Amino acid sequence: MFHLQGKQRGKIIAVADVGSGSAGVAILRTSPNGSAQILAAERLALSFEERSPEATVAGIIAQVESAAQKALSAYTAKGGSKQAHMSSLYAVIRPPWTRSKTLQAVTEFQTETRIEEHMIDTLAKEALKTDSEFDHANIIETSVIRVELNGYATARPSGKHARHIAVFLIISDCDPRIRQGVSEALTRTFACAAPTFRSGTRALLSVLRESKLLPKDCFVVNMASQGTSLMGVRKGVVVETSLVPEGARSILRRVAGEKMSEETLALMRMLALDQCETEACEAVKTALVQAEPELVKIFGEAISKMAADRRLPNPLILSADENLSPWLLRFFSRIDFGQFTVTTRPFLPKALSRHDLEGFIVSGNALAPDVGLAIASALVNIEESSDT
Repeated sequence: MFHLQGKQRGKIIAVADVGSGSAGVAILRTSPNGSAQILAAERLALSFEERSPEATVAGIIAQVESAAQKALSAYTAKGGSKQAHMSSLYAVIRPPWTRSKTLQAVTEFQTETRIEEHMIDTLAKEALKTDSEFDHANIIETSVIRVELNGYATARPSGKHARHIAVFLIISDCDPRIRQGVSEALTRTFACAAPTFRSGTRALLSVLRESKLLPKDCFVVNMASQGTSLMGVRKGVVVETSLVPEGARSILRRVAGEKMSEETLALMRMLALDQCETEACEAVKTALVQAEPELVKIFGEAISKMAADRRLPNPLILSADENLSPWLLRFFSRIDFGQFTVTTRPFLPKALSRHDLEGFIVSGNALAPDVGLAIASALVNIEESSDT
C-alpha cells in the first residue's frame, strides 16, 4: 500500500479537521512502516444555537485554537519537555468551507508513445485552465488523482507506452476567512510554519483509494453539521457532486421540536443502542418518521440531478455523526432512492468507522478519535509515507 523509506520513528505532526459546526485536532506520529499512532486528540463543537455566518466562522476558528491547545497540553503532559516538537501541520477543511471538483484532460497520439512526466504535468495544467467556476486565488489544492493509459489506470505512467492518456485532477477552494483563521490559530499554538491545507473530499478519496476494505465505485454521503456533501465516485474519481443544505443540526431541529437539540441527540444515541423505551424516545421515533418524507424529497432532488446522465453506484459510504448514523443508514436504504442506482435497487449503505481505517492509524481506547479526525490522520500518514 505504501512506498516507504526513511527514519523508523516517523514525524510528529498535528492535524486539524474543520467541519461546519465543530473542529478537532490530533497529534500523531507517522509511520514509515504502516499505521500512524494517535498521541492526543480533541474535538470541540459549537453549541446548538442560531448564529450569523460571521459568528459561525469566528466560533469555528476559536474551536480550532481551543482544540489545538487541549491536544497540545495532553501531548506535553505525557512526556514534559522531552516530547518532540511538531515537524509540520495539516488542516483538513470540510464543506461548506471548501468545494471540490474533478477536471479531466486527454490527449491521443498516432502511434504508441513513451509517456514522460512532463506530458502528465502539461495535461494537468490544461485541465486546470478549463475551470471558470472557482476563484483561483482561493484554491488550496490541485492534485492529479488518476492517470489512465489506453483506458487503464496506472500509478506510475512515466516510462510506459500508450496512444491515449487521460489525466484526472482534483481542485478545491476554501473560504479565505477560514483559511486565514485556521492557519493563524494552528501556527500560534504549535509554533510551526503554516499548515498544509487539504479538502475533506481529498481526504476521503485518499482513504477510498488506498483502503482494501472500501469500494472504488460508490456513492459518498458526507454529512456535516450544517450541510451534506454528496459524491458519485467511479474508479476512485469524483464524477458527480452536490451540496445539500441539510445536515445533522437541521435534522435534529426538525426532530427536536420544543426540546433542546442536545437532549434529542442523547435520545437518538440511546435509541441506536436499543436502550431507550420512554415516552420521550417514542416521541423522537414519531418525529423521525414525520420528517422522512420532506428529507426524502430534499435529498432525492439532489440525487436525481446527479444521476441524470448516469446512474449512481449502489454501494453507499456514509460519513456522519455516530449517533445519527444508524437512522441515516436506514434512511438511505429506502426504496425511494433505488430509481437512481445502477441496478435500480436501493443503495447498500455502510457507515465509515474507525475500524475501516485500522490500516492507517492506531490509538488507545482513551485516544480513539472520531471518524473525521481519523480520516484526516489517515490522509496525513498516506501523504507523508508516499513522500519518504
